[in-house]
Amino acid sequence: MTSDEISRVESLVNGWVASASPTLTTVMGLDEARAAGATAMFGEKYDDVVRVVEVPGVSMELCGGTHVSNTSEIGAFKIVSESGVASGVRRIEAVCGQAAVEYMQGLDAVVKQLAANLRVKPEDLPSRVSALQDELKSTGKLLAEVKAQVAVAKAAALASQAVTAPDGVSRVLVSELSGLDPKALQEAALSLLDQLGDRAVVLLASKGDGDKVSFVAAVSQQVVSAGLQAGKLVGAVAKVCGGGGGGKPGLAQAGGKDATKLPQALATAVDIINATLKA
Repeated sequence: MTSDEISRVESLVNGWVASASPTLTTVMGLDEARAAGATAMFGEKYDDVVRVVEVPGVSMELCGGTHVSNTSEIGAFKIVSESGVASGVRRIEAVCGQAAVEYMQGLDAVVKQLAANLRVKPEDLPSRVSALQDELKSTGKLLAEVKAQVAVAKAAALASQAVTAPDGVSRVLVSELSGLDPKALQEAALSLLDQLGDRAVVLLASKGDGDKVSFVAAVSQQVVSAGLQAGKLVGAVAKVCGGGGGGKPGLAQAGGKDATKLPQALATAVDIINATLKA
């Protein structure tokens, strides 16, 4: 349900409550109750003789519980949650009377606290939160740009460590590059691939939180044509660290769960590259 639909339901129910209509209770046979239009609760089982509670013109239901004699005794009605229980059927949970008052007082206290923290009037909270979300989004973009620049700078220092593959022409760089997230690691790999020329392969790794490790493989088109694909390479390397992944022949990412196996994983990368790009 949308917020507007919930509000309409609350207004409808509170209108019935305010009408101070008397409730009618009747005991009758189950078939008779159904014939009269009484609503049975979804999934409930009933005896042959049932109790029918009716608010004239509003509702008639089969129910064995205790009920008010007049709708005004219900007091305020406030929906606290709603969910789907079957196709086309929603379950609404609400509080009434004093419980509804306490629930709304709790919400009011939260709103006032947020307004005080953000130094705005309660009615200005939506616009203030939207402005903060925009600021956070802008800051996130700026941070991503800075990370990419740092990654490229770190990559430039690694370019001199590239070696020549057994085929005598392809340039190879397999290395750990610390402190980079997967996206920044990819930027670094692409930057290195561009620096190393038309026949190059780059595999970078970076440790993350805990024992996690990220891998990125970037392979030039000429090396792909020679039989080395980034997706297969990075998948095999990540497997050593208890992970997996893949991607396109020229660029792929993967993740591992055991960073202690990173040295073995990088050695595996070198072995695969040398075996594929042999003389």
